[in-house]
Amino acid sequence: MADARPAHVHRVRVRPADCDQRGIVHASRYAVFFEAAMVETVRSLLGSYKELEKHGVDFVMAETSIRYLNPARFDDLLRIGVRVRTLGTTTLTLGFDADVAGTPVATGWNRYVSFGTPELRATPIPPDFRRVLERRPVTARPVARTAPAPRR
Repeated sequence: MADARPAHVHRVRVRPADCDQRGIVHASRYAVFFEAAMVETVRSLLGSYKELEKHGVDFVMAETSIRYLNPARFDDLLRIGVRVRTLGTTTLTLGFDADVAGTPVATGWNRYVSFGTPELRATPIPPDFRRVLERRPVTARPVARTAPAPRR
């Protein structure tokens, strides 16, 4: 069985700018939250995102998927667990599970391509970073969850 521990947990407090007129987090904000969680995951594993740049690579998002489960609201504290889903030669897929006080609000994944910064094309993930990611267990594709009743 795959290890369910996240590689990193990112927390973000929902601001008014993240919400629609009803005070509920707008769907478009989860992509921003997940991208911030990816950057913070890289920082937690490597010490700095600039470590990738020192190797002449950057991660470029190639594909994303988000499933909305329950609303999050202004001033909620989102907890985003980040997991390594797949690790290829030039690609990395991270899974994200966002909750508020244990209630799932969104789940998703982003597939990144390791892009060589000087030549602007797919390039193998640097061995140093690959070793760090391989220490984190690759998780199986999440099982679809039934969303609990909306919070009031």
